[in-house]
Amino acid sequence: MMDVERKKILIEASGCHVHLTREAVETLFGKGAVLKKRRDLSQPGEYLSEQRVKLVTRDGCIENVAVLGPTRSAVQVELSKTDCRKLGINAPVNLSGNLDGASDVMIIGTCGEIKASGSVIVARNHIHMTPQDAKEYGVSHGDKVRVEIVSDRKVIFEDVPIRVSEKFALAMHIDFDEANACGYRIGTEAFILYDRPCESRGMSKMDMEQIIQEVIKNVCAILEQEKRATGVYEEKTESVPKKEDTPEEVIREKLITEKMAKEMVSSITCDTICIAKGTIITPAAKDMFKAGHKKIKIL
Repeated sequence: MMDVERKKILIEASGCHVHLTREAVETLFGKGAVLKKRRDLSQPGEYLSEQRVKLVTRDGCIENVAVLGPTRSAVQVELSKTDCRKLGINAPVNLSGNLDGASDVMIIGTCGEIKASGSVIVARNHIHMTPQDAKEYGVSHGDKVRVEIVSDRKVIFEDVPIRVSEKFALAMHIDFDEANACGYRIGTEAFILYDRPCESRGMSKMDMEQIIQEVIKNVCAILEQEKRATGVYEEKTESVPKKEDTPEEVIREKLITEKMAKEMVSSITCDTICIAKGTIITPAAKDMFKAGHKKIKIL
């Protein structure tokens, strides 16, 4: 019989992903487009689609981001804190569905792009339960519990919200930062704790936060090293080329949108527009340059 002070719970880790509206799907992937199911997810009715998108800000981009179905009433982008640092944004830690204070990002698909204002959150860890599960575990919708992760980096997550619905399947969800911090692997065991102070188990809430911050710091350092190794990284002192090396005026932007392309077409008199290597040009921006009879030269 299971210890009443320590009850097992399935735990799953989720990478960055987006939820789209029907209108957003058509804008990103073409008129009449629908999400194509690749495989089902653990929560009933939810699935991973075949489609992928790119997330872009002026400070960075994340490619090959998963799109989950079915469509929703609002666009929602769920990232980890490490992802947010890569994009240069400061998104709030909210439960899925709560977009209060959410950050902005540009979402680019195969046929178009959207400016997803107020869409980016860092999804707060949580536990899905059916009413029957909640009764068995002795909790209610909205309750907060402590969850112990049993691994080679044992930690305790504090204040994990319980979400109860007949549509749910029993599981706790964490993001990749939290997964790295607690040494998560598929099959890692997790337990809801009852009436035991966190400190008595040798791990405080502050300890957990410090571990996560250390993981974020290490991941960001690795990303920086990868940029240097692949040549993506540019030293600030090299950001502006010498005039004798590049006689043309070079457009240096992280991202060129349709609006920006329209302004360039009207303001640049020459037939060729020089754009710095590595700049992301959206599909709509490319169409605008073409309509304005402008050639693009990558320098």
